[in-house]
Order: sequence, then C-alpha cells, then structure tokens
Amino acid sequence: MNNCINLLKITILKNKKGFVINNNNKNINTLKPFLKINIIKFMKIDGKHLFVYINYVNNKPVFKNIINLFKPSNKKFIQLKTLIKLNEKYNWIFIISTNKGIINSKEALNLKVGGMIIAKIWN
Repeated sequence: MNNCINLLKITILKNKKGFVINNNNKNINTLKPFLKINIIKFMKIDGKHLFVYINYVNNKPVFKNIINLFKPSNKKFIQLKTLIKLNEKYNWIFIISTNKGIINSKEALNLKVGGMIIAKIWN
C-alpha cells in the first residue's frame, strides 16, 4: 500500500507518464480510488506487472499534492462528522480504508462511513 502511493507521488512530482508495479490485488485495490478521481488515467495489467499511467491536462497533473498518511505504527482514523466538516471547509480528498473497501472521501460521504486515512490529496 505504501509503495504504490509513494510511487504515484514520485511519478507526479517528476512529471513522468507512469510507473510499473507488481500486479496483485493489494496494489490494484489501493490504486482504484485514484483512478476514480482521475489522478490515474488508466491501468494496464500485463502478467506479473501493473502499468499505471498518470492523467495530465495541459502537461500538468490533475492533482499534484499527495501525502501518504498510511503508517502501520501510527494509524490515523477519521469519523464521518469530521469528514463532513473538512469537506465543507477545504478542497481535500482523502483515500480511506473502510469496511466497504478502499474508497475516496466523496464515496465515504455517500456511504456515510469513516475509516483509516491512507492519503490526502489537494491542488
């Protein structure tokens, strides 16, 4: 989980088109929320490898600020009430691990769930 978020962040910072990571369910499920909010243009599975392509508009990434907040030793959780307040006040998107899977904060608000914060994204 940490590895693919860090690779995503580094790829965006270096303005590269994409990166390659091991093809497994953990990596795919971690990257799906980024695909839903268009940070990732598309993912291509080729045997043991997963090719991830970043979405750029006018040679700039859709979102350029991504902070990896997942640390097994220091887990950060967010309640639904806090998520609602932050959504009203700031233009942040969180990637959250919930009992419904790994989802973005907009989906979490629709499902009315909180969870463990994996990443924070903003422009």
